[in-house]
Amino acid sequence: MPWSKLKNIILVILVITNLCLLAQVALPAIQSRRLLDQTREQAIQFLQGRGVQLDEGTVPQSIDLSPQVAERDLAGEERAAAALLGSPVTAEARGGEVYRYFNERGSIQFHSDGACSAQLEPEQFPLGEDRAAGCLALLKRMGLTGDILEEEGDTLIFRQNWEGTPLFTQQVTLVCQGDGLAAIATGRQLLAAPQPDPTRRTVTVATALIDLLNGVGALGDVCNRVDAIEAGYVTSASLSGAALLTPVWRVTTDTGAYQLDAVTGGVSRVS
Repeated sequence: MPWSKLKNIILVILVITNLCLLAQVALPAIQSRRLLDQTREQAIQFLQGRGVQLDEGTVPQSIDLSPQVAERDLAGEERAAAALLGSPVTAEARGGEVYRYFNERGSIQFHSDGACSAQLEPEQFPLGEDRAAGCLALLKRMGLTGDILEEEGDTLIFRQNWEGTPLFTQQVTLVCQGDGLAAIATGRQLLAAPQPDPTRRTVTVATALIDLLNGVGALGDVCNRVDAIEAGYVTSASLSGAALLTPVWRVTTDTGAYQLDAVTGGVSRVS
């Protein structure tokens, strides 16, 4: 047999072999996806059968956020301070893992639990005609992105995002004076880079829905309608001092707002 024909036969065999291997890998994943979809639909029907009005389009197809962990980044805090205040800045260790950075334009202070606050010379931090946009631009200098949740009088509430996902517990109050930013009142922000946490895993959507129903009942409330589900993170300090980012659902219902921990399934009220 000519070598050219033999080579073609070998190539065909290799292609078929690769397709078979691909099928062996892909089919279990497809079956698993179908099973998850089926259990999600069954959980939705279960809640509806228990008298909870729930639009299937409201429920996420999957829990895509994964648990994260973030070690404190002291160098990153100093860079953020210099970016906001302008270089150079003087660093001051105040004890208790509290660091303050300052120059003639103001000062900013960071704590180990993520708390931060700042006192600024407002004329040095003009906000322009749109104060909300001006505040977002100043915070972006520090590497912080997010949304202005409220604006009342001279104060604005800023909530941080990470890669477009809301960090529900990372909020600060911004205080304006005249046309400038005068202070960042005590709140929490995340300046360290989160990394995947392999020690924790999230529940499935079906499990989360059942946990939500049971958790609301355990709180003594009766939920008759789910209006919205927003996925995001909450942060907490670990024993090692690192920040733990836990995926959660913020669920809006006819009886109020609840938070469901997508790792433990715990449910709490949101004030």
